[in-house]
This record gives sequence, C-alpha cells and structure tokens, in this order.
Amino acid sequence: MRQRVLQATIITVLLAVLMLGIPLGVSWLTLARQNLTSQVNKIVDVVRIDTEQRLQEGGEIDEAMLQRHVDAQTDLNIAIVVIHDGVTYSAGDPPGPDPASSNTTGAAGQSVSVSIPQSDVRAHTASAWVLITVAGLAALSIGVSVALWQAQRISMPLARLSRRAEEMGAGRSRGPWQPSGIAEIDDVAEELARSGAMLNERLEAESRLASDASHQLRTPLTALSMRLDEILATSSEEWVREEARISLEQIDRLTEVVHDLINAPRSSQRRTPGVVELRSVLTQQSEEWSPAYRRAHRELRVLVPRSAAVWGSTGPLTQVIATLVENALVHGAGRTTVKVRRNDHSTVVEVADEGGGIDPELGSSIFERSVSGRSSSGTGVGLALARTLVEDDGGRLELLTESPTTFGVFLISAPGDDIGEEDYDEVGTGRGARGPAEGRGGRLAKVARSVRADMAGAEGHRARSGADDLDSLPQGSVVRRRPRSRT
Repeated sequence: MRQRVLQATIITVLLAVLMLGIPLGVSWLTLARQNLTSQVNKIVDVVRIDTEQRLQEGGEIDEAMLQRHVDAQTDLNIAIVVIHDGVTYSAGDPPGPDPASSNTTGAAGQSVSVSIPQSDVRAHTASAWVLITVAGLAALSIGVSVALWQAQRISMPLARLSRRAEEMGAGRSRGPWQPSGIAEIDDVAEELARSGAMLNERLEAESRLASDASHQLRTPLTALSMRLDEILATSSEEWVREEARISLEQIDRLTEVVHDLINAPRSSQRRTPGVVELRSVLTQQSEEWSPAYRRAHRELRVLVPRSAAVWGSTGPLTQVIATLVENALVHGAGRTTVKVRRNDHSTVVEVADEGGGIDPELGSSIFERSVSGRSSSGTGVGLALARTLVEDDGGRLELLTESPTTFGVFLISAPGDDIGEEDYDEVGTGRGARGPAEGRGGRLAKVARSVRADMAGAEGHRARSGADDLDSLPQGSVVRRRPRSRT
C-alpha cells in the first residue's frame, strides 16, 4: 500500500512538472531572448546618439569612441560597426557566424550596427535552462517528500488494521482501536470490531449447543450400551448375541462421534491419523447395512481384503463408508459393490451401484453443501461432510463415474501385504465372515474404556474383565501403530 501511494504521488508530481514546466521553460527562453534583443537595441541607440553629437560638433568618428562603448558592456561581448561617408569604423571582436544584430541610421547619415556572438546568446539561454531544471527538481523533491509522508500516514493505520483482522481470525485477544486520523479506516476498524464480537457470540452459542447436545446424548447411549452388554452376557440365543454385538458396535461408533463433538470446541488441533485395518471397518459396515439392503430386496456385496492397512482415523473413516453405502441404498438401484484396490502408495475404496447414475449437471457440484438431487429429500450435507472427514486424514473423496455411480475414497497406504485377486473375501456369503463371538472382547473392552467405565458398577466390570483382554483382538481389528504427523 505504501509503495502504491508513493508511486501514484510521484507520477502525479512528475506529470505536473512536465505539463507546467515545459510551457514555462519555453516562455522563459523566449523572455531571455527578448531581454537580450532589448539590451542590444539600447546599445545601438546609445552609439547612434553619441556619434550624432560628435558629427554635429564638427568632430570625426573614431574607433576609440566606439571602443569605450564596447568596454562599457561587462556581461556581453559586442561588436560595433559605424559607416559614415563611405568610411567604416569598428570596435570589438568579430561576432562570428549567425550573430544577434541590431541596425539603425542616425540623423547625420551614419549607419550603426551592434552584433552579439551566438556563444553569448547560448550562454544566456543555458542559464535559463539551468534555472528551469533546478525549479523542476525542487518541485519533484517536494512531491516525493509529501508522497512519503502521505504513504506513511495511510499505510501505518492499514497495517494495524490488517494485524487486528489477523488477530481476530486467530482468536487472540484484541485491545481497543486507537484512532488513526483517517475517518474511513477508523470506520472499518469499528465495523470489524462489531463483526468480531457478533461472530464470537455466535461461535460460543454453537459451541454451547454442541456441547450440551453431546452431553445429553451420551447419557442414554451409555445406558443403552450397558443394557445391550447385559443381553450379550446373559442370552443363550446365538442370534440375539449376534444382534447385540452389532448394536454395540453401532453405539460405540456413535459414542465416538459424540465424544468428538464434546472435545471439538476445546481443541484447535486436528486429529492425528493412525493405522486402520480396512477389513475391520468394511466387515462392520457389511453387518450393519446388510439387513437394510435385504429389506429393500437389494444386494450389498462387500469384498473385504484379508490385509489392507491405511493411514486414517477409524471413526471418521467408518462414517465416510457408511455415508456412501447409505447414499447407494437411498439413491441407487441394483447391487451395491464395495471393493478395495491398493498399491504401495495409495489405497482406493470404491463404492458403486447399478442405478441410473447422477445428473451430469449435478456431478461437478455433488460435494458442495446444500446440493442434492431434484428427487432427493436430503440436506446435501452428507457427501460434503464425508469429503471433509477424508481430507482431514490426508486422503480425498472423488466421484469416479457418474453412470453407474461410483465413488472412490483415496487413502494413504500403510505398510502391509500386497492384495491379489485371491486375497478377497466376500462378506455376507459365509466366506471369510467373522463368527458372532469373534471380536467381542475387543469391542467390549473399547466400549468399557470409553464410556461405560464412568457409569457401570464395579461388580459388572469385574464380571466382564475376562472378556476384556486385549490379547483376544481378532485379526482385522484396529491396530494403532506409529502415527504420522501431518505437515
């Protein structure tokens, strides 16, 4: 800003000097030439009068008389020539070529001529040029000084205003605004302070709402998980135990979401991704969504790799997969296929269905908030939130094809075994699916650690301690390895 103000002022002053200085310089040079011509005419008149008096008195014109007039001009080198009765009298050095001359004829018939050399003419005009240049440089220097002062006067309040806006964005405390003397900047600062206060009030209100809602949700979730845990521990029906285990996994995931809502207002740092085994996530999603697909008379085919570790967070990644599977159930048709493709650097989870696809006009903005299909009754937040959750862990969510609809979740591969075509198990067909009791200890341990430890009785906790051994974690459960910090 300071540099722009300085440049604008200097350019303005320079244009003013050129537009006013050039005509002024031309006028000054013309005036200098006129003054020089007037001085020569005066000398001619003086010489004419002197020679007339000499001739009227009966004397003769001589060079000595003319030399006195030449010596009288201290600032000019003149040459005087007088012609009378055919006799030429001269004094002074020859003027050279193209002199400035003035001629007259006296009453006695004498002819008087006074000449000034061209060098003297150039000397007088050069002095005029020097004065014009000095005046222009003086005006330019004054303009630069004024520009520096004005730029400093404007840029300093703007710099303070910029720092104040940065502090507001960072959430740091701000002191009172000191008036800058520029009404426009002071008005902007006051409006910025009012907007910041309103923004803080809204953020605090939203934070309180999220925190209060999360606390209200956590209590019934804890009671529900304890009841399902009791059913799981006491029921002798295998299908009841299986449904209870699946319900506990869903409650556990919802509890993590509630926990994130509680802690989000208190933390300004992003989460640190860890190593997540996709087999565990996809198996859990297959068990969760298969009943809904059966009720809709549709097929959910989940191809689970035996080993596919990625960098991410279990809770957010589970939410993303659930959003895509639900989106295929609600808006798609036919079979929904979930498959993993992997190389040394990246892993892609593809979710595709056999429906009519997405409107091409909607495809470019499908991940924007409040954007949904014409026949959809959704809010348009699910895909936008899913993309945000993936990007927070260093991945990305893309629409691979519009028809048939295929979404791809691109994740960073963690060290693990390569996947071949024979390394896939299809969940829900009896191949590679976990038994109803498999993973029970790990899941109960996780639930007990996160929520129910604060509300379950000591006796009930001891009764389940045998099932809470971390060594009983089945292959495919989440394994926390060395986290990778994000830059």
